Parts: sequence; structure tokens; C-alpha cells
Amino acid sequence: MTGQLLAVLLAISGHVAATESAAPDAPGVHPPSGRGRLRTVGLYVWKDSPDQHAFWKACGIDTLQFCDTHWSLRADVLGPYYAALAADVDRARRSGFRVNVLLFSNIAQWEGPSEREPTGTGLLFDPRDPAALEKRLTAIARAVRTLRHAHGFTLLAGDPGGAVGAPFGPVPAAEWVRMAKRVRDVVRREAPRAQFNVNPWAIAYWQRPDLGCGGHEWWSQEAELTRAVLADPELVGSGTGVEIPPHHYYRPLALRCFEQAGIAPERRPTAEDVRALRARRVPRIWAWPYFLLDEADDGDVGPDGRAAGIQIEARYIHRLVAQMRAIGMDGIIGNWSYAGHLAKALNTYAFGRFCRDERATPVQIIDEYARCVADEATWSALAQVLRYLEGESNWQRKLPPGERLPALPCDLATSEQALATLGSVRPRPVPLFALPEPPSAYLRRIEQRLRARTAPREAR
Repeated sequence: MTGQLLAVLLAISGHVAATESAAPDAPGVHPPSGRGRLRTVGLYVWKDSPDQHAFWKACGIDTLQFCDTHWSLRADVLGPYYAALAADVDRARRSGFRVNVLLFSNIAQWEGPSEREPTGTGLLFDPRDPAALEKRLTAIARAVRTLRHAHGFTLLAGDPGGAVGAPFGPVPAAEWVRMAKRVRDVVRREAPRAQFNVNPWAIAYWQRPDLGCGGHEWWSQEAELTRAVLADPELVGSGTGVEIPPHHYYRPLALRCFEQAGIAPERRPTAEDVRALRARRVPRIWAWPYFLLDEADDGDVGPDGRAAGIQIEARYIHRLVAQMRAIGMDGIIGNWSYAGHLAKALNTYAFGRFCRDERATPVQIIDEYARCVADEATWSALAQVLRYLEGESNWQRKLPPGERLPALPCDLATSEQALATLGSVRPRPVPLFALPEPPSAYLRRIEQRLRARTAPREAR
């Protein structure tokens, strides 16, 4: 045991006596902030989930990003939709979160006949069509006016949006920049106290819809067009923040494409890029790693078949957060989904902790989480099981070998050993901080993942 880890555990031990009988939504075992804390630690959560507020706070999350999908509904049913979304904004604000709303670009309003647009990807329109663009801007204006109590709004470039499969494509990416300036004007008019950001996610789907993201050419085009967006002083400046997808730092799909082509990925953004943005007084420079907390980057779950139970990628979350902090980012927005939040609860906790304290380590965070879930006599055994599963993640298996990190120290070598060790673990009657589900349920989820690992391969 290292001196650093011993100090952490002693600090936790001192906290236990004060929190053992606390309510489930008691504060976490860590200090509220640490050295090197990022100014914004957010989650893109699509819509509010009030039952998760206490857990998100325990993780150190301070910003929630909601998603405005009014375009997917018939206009005559938008009243209840906006009432619910506006209530989400107000409730999250009352809980102490800053709220940002994500807006999509060139997607036309669904007109039926069914109540909801069936594909979920929307009907694209050519932004060079003045009438179609004005209609979309009018719809966005209604959204911003209704949700004006949000702290900010972000315009996303594509996916959905862009020109993939559209009869009018390709469209110069400059058309998205032009639209972004118009949307900024809408936000300034309809919600003058709100912030405005642009996010060039999937902007390659505008100018090169013929390229698939299964080849390195798409990722290179994405990087080139993102640089062009960031370099536009009329869009990105003192009145507009940026959310930058750091694909080439962390995404298995992108990194595999470059490896297969024998090309080294260009790590963008760089510290120089960030310094240039700061020189133009850009107020918010956030990373937007959509798939950082999720195993399913490119739609699969790796060589073991369908994922089950839990997932842990603490080392890779730690690496990406450290990289973004090193180049000067002042915030990161991670991704959370209600469908997968129980499986990746530890990832969400790790993400928040790493963003708030540059000294936090993967081993430390796993130990903290294990001690919250299991009782004093067995939490260290659970920590070993979690370390084992962290080393067996499908995320790691999808990365090129050169991008993989050394495994954490672990006493367990097989799923069978991990299952036997898990059998000795007892859930803590009252967790040390709020969790998305009871400790006993989380332990069953771990067992499910281990049994999936031990099942005969032909049965998977």
C-alpha cells in the first residue's frame, strides 16, 4: 500500500464515523473540490432525471445539458413537451445545477401524420434555402424563448443534422457557420442573459456526407473542419463559447481507423489551439467527449458479445481528463443515458472526481466507490473485483494495442476468482454517498457481468 493511498483511506475512515448513519443522499467521502478543478463539470443527460440529482452532486457534477428535440414532434403537440422541458430546467436550477440546452441545426419540423417522427434522426433541409432556414430559425426562437431560464444554449453541427443521405448534399461547412451566427442572434434576442456555445460535432457530415466514419478520411475531415470553425473570429470570440469533441484523443473507432491506415492520429485540439481561443477571449472552452463514459462507441460491445452488468473504464477516463486539463480546457461535458446509467455509475463518479481533483487516481476512485457500496470488513475485497473488471473492459479491447494502458494492480487473475471473492462481499446498509441504486443491487449487477465473462464462449 502506497503512502498516498494510505492517506486517502485514513481520511475516508475518519469520515465514516460521521456518515455511517447518514441518509442515502449524504455528501460524498471526498472534499467538494480539489487542486486543478475544472470550472465546468457537466453531463449531457438529454432530459432531467431528478432521482439522479443527489448522485450527480456526489460525483461533483455542476452542469446538466438537456436536449431540445421539438423537431421530432408534430407542432400541434409541442405545448405539453415544452411545458415539461421548461419544468426540467427550473427543477435542475433549484437543485443547484447550471443548465445548458442543446439545439440541432438543419432539421425541419415534423408535420405528421404520426405524432412523432419515426426515425429519430429528423428530416434534413438545405440551409441554403432561405425559406426553410427562416422556418427553422423561427422554431428555434420559440424553443429559446420558452426555455429562456436556462443558463445557456449550444448549437450542434450534425448527427442528427448535416447532409447524410439528403438529396441536396453535400453542403459547405461554411453554411453551418452561417447558420450558427443566425442562431446566436436568436439566443441574444430571446434569452439575452443566456450564454451561447457552438459544438462542431460531426461537422464532416455537412461537407463530406459521402465519407463514412469507418475510415480515417472522415476523421481527418472532421478535424480540418473543426479547426476552420474555431478559427472563425466572427463566430467564436468573446460572445461565443466552444464545446470541442476530442475524438482523436480517446475514441476507439477513430483510433482504430488511423491504425488500420498506418497513420498517426492528429491530437486536436492542442494547447496552442486553446491559447489562440483564449487570446480571442472565448469565455468557455469545453471538451465534449460523448462516448467517454460508455463502452458502446461504435455501436458494438466488443469481442465478448452483448455487455451485461457493469462497466468500468477508470484509467481511460483519467487519461482523457488529464489530457484536456493539460491543454487548457476549462470544462468537460460527459455523456449520461438513462438506459445505461446503472451499468456505468462508477464511470460517472470517476469522471466527476477526476475533473474536480487532478490528484485523484483510478485506484483511489475505485476504492472510494467500493467503500461506499460494501461494509467496512469487505470493501477491500470488492475493490479487487472492481479492479479486475476495469482491466477487462470492452472499451479497452476495442482500442488499438498502442493506445491501451497498463492494468491496475489486482490480486485476481480470472473471472472465477473474482466471482469467489465477490461472494464474500457484504453490502453496506447505508451507502456513504448517494448511489443510483442500492448497494445490494449493484453487487448483483457485478455478479451478472462476471458470470457473462465466465460463460462458455459458444454460448455468448
